[in-house]
Amino acid sequence: MAFLVKPSSANSLQPGTCLNAEEEKLVQLVNQYRVANGLQQIPVSYSLTLVGQWHVQDLNANHPDTGTGYKDQSCNMHSWSVWKPGLWNAMCYTPDHHEAQEMWDKPRQISQGAYQGTGYEIAYSSSGQVTAEAALAGWQGSVPHRDVILEQGVWNGKNWPAMGVGLYQHYAVIWFSETSDNQGMTACRTTGGSADFTLLIPALKLLLE
Repeated sequence: MAFLVKPSSANSLQPGTCLNAEEEKLVQLVNQYRVANGLQQIPVSYSLTLVGQWHVQDLNANHPDTGTGYKDQSCNMHSWSVWKPGLWNAMCYTPDHHEAQEMWDKPRQISQGAYQGTGYEIAYSSSGQVTAEAALAGWQGSVPHRDVILEQGVWNGKNWPAMGVGLYQHYAVIWFSETSDNQGMTACRTTGGSADFTLLIPALKLLLE
């Protein structure tokens, strides 16, 4: 399989440290979009964000979405490289969803079993620096992705209790799960040369008040 590429590295904060500014903005925009459509805000999950942040680093550094896999089908953005074999299983995600179970298992793999929820991912890429606004607009313009965010179609009634985000360089992802996560994620901001860590409360009630 051609998707197994040489490991590389990504210049970013260690995944699981905090939300960068665009990730924080993406959380806000998604929840605003949901509220505007009569849905509840989704709490930020530490474990799902850890998965999302690792995935955008892997996509940028190793490009597992550029190879071929099952039945010579092209790998898409839900693919993972061999970069961190002790942390996740490499896989080429193909359009026929042959490796869907591997996607669903990523939160359990990367959390080392601490989080037992099944994960569902939407992904976006850009030739330039991706932004929260561009990512959300891309998903809004795609019915399958919009359905996940707004719990429509096959996602009706999910009432997502947890989501995680990852946004870095050319990629943005959101992970959703039906399993809540009591551990949230912090937003990292830098003011005057010093880091100011502001807690994103799990319910995110303050964002739209």
